Amino acid sequence: METTHEKNEQNPLKKWVIILGALCAILLFTTLYFGFFAKPVFNQEYTEVTTENENLQAELDALLAEHEKIKSEYGELSDLLSEKDSTIMANAAEIQKLIASQGDYNKIKRQLQRLQNIAQEYVTEIDQLYAENQALKEENSQVKESLAQTQEEKALLQRHKDSLNTRISGAAVHKAYNIRSRAVFYKANGTEVETDRATRAKALKTTLTLAENSLLSAGPVNLYCRIALPETGRVLTPGAGDSYTFVNNGQRLQYTAKTTINYDNKAQNISLVWDIRDKDKAIKGKYIVQVFTDNAYLGESYITLK
Repeated sequence: METTHEKNEQNPLKKWVIILGALCAILLFTTLYFGFFAKPVFNQEYTEVTTENENLQAELDALLAEHEKIKSEYGELSDLLSEKDSTIMANAAEIQKLIASQGDYNKIKRQLQRLQNIAQEYVTEIDQLYAENQALKEENSQVKESLAQTQEEKALLQRHKDSLNTRISGAAVHKAYNIRSRAVFYKANGTEVETDRATRAKALKTTLTLAENSLLSAGPVNLYCRIALPETGRVLTPGAGDSYTFVNNGQRLQYTAKTTINYDNKAQNISLVWDIRDKDKAIKGKYIVQVFTDNAYLGESYITLK
């Protein structure tokens, strides 16, 4: 039979057993709670964050893929927008860092929207550049077609025209219009009659209108007419030597006929005539007539005799 002293010794042990049992129960409850209840909540939040990041990453990847496709399609034109391309890539890199660090979803979304706007501006600008480039190509094509339609003259005459038909820049130059050349003969009463027959031609006549130009200085102006014979290209001239030549753009040229007018800045009608000598006869073919001043090439016309 246990004594009172022995019962008192077992009581403290029993007390500790009860305490330990209670702690184990609490630990078990906590483990079960976090294992079966708290964990799904945590897993759900983690899954949502992961899905959001994946969606943001997919949007960014799609935007960059489309941007690279546009650059590839437009080729060298994209080089003209290199500054905006650098802006797009810099913004994309910043968004990529935010996604990787699981930054604030709304902030990333706003920056992604801003990047989409910049990318759209890029598309608009490169489309405009493409349209302008196509217009220039079309214009160049039309110019080439127009030049291709120009009739080629014989090699010697073309070299003369290339050297003399210099492009004149600026407004302060003489210009002419209504340049017309023809062969004529004269009736007994002095009436002038136009003809296309070489046997009847008595003179080769060129008429033109020297244009009005208030930017030029008034005063005497020399006008020269050069008539090149068919086939040979030889220029008709009253005589040999420098007496029947003039200098235009640094080149000394023979002339067929010359006249000097007093230019008063108003439009003037002018005639230049080559009289066929009595012992000479006009030949058949195409004559090329060029008209000059001392400083300008005014234009050309043709006479065809049968």
